[in-house]
Amino acid sequence: MFIKEHIIRIENMKTLQALDAANIDHQVIAMFMTCEGIPLKAFEVSSLLNSYSALGTKKVTSKKVQALIQAKQLGEEDESIPCPAAY
Repeated sequence: MFIKEHIIRIENMKTLQALDAANIDHQVIAMFMTCEGIPLKAFEVSSLLNSYSALGTKKVTSKKVQALIQAKQLGEEDESIPCPAAY
């Protein structure tokens, strides 16, 4: 599954969670989000909800967090990597 551009916004995740908590079918949620400009399929709604709720179950060591931050900074400063907007 490709990560959707707009789904990373916390408001969208909260919307998905609220609709799911109201026991609305994931197919209906997907249709609603598609109408709002975020094209999703039912299995993607399920996957996003499951992944989001699993995020806080394990703690990452500070050494790994620092490595991730440094890798991100290296990617931002590396001029040999093409800009995504160029595609």
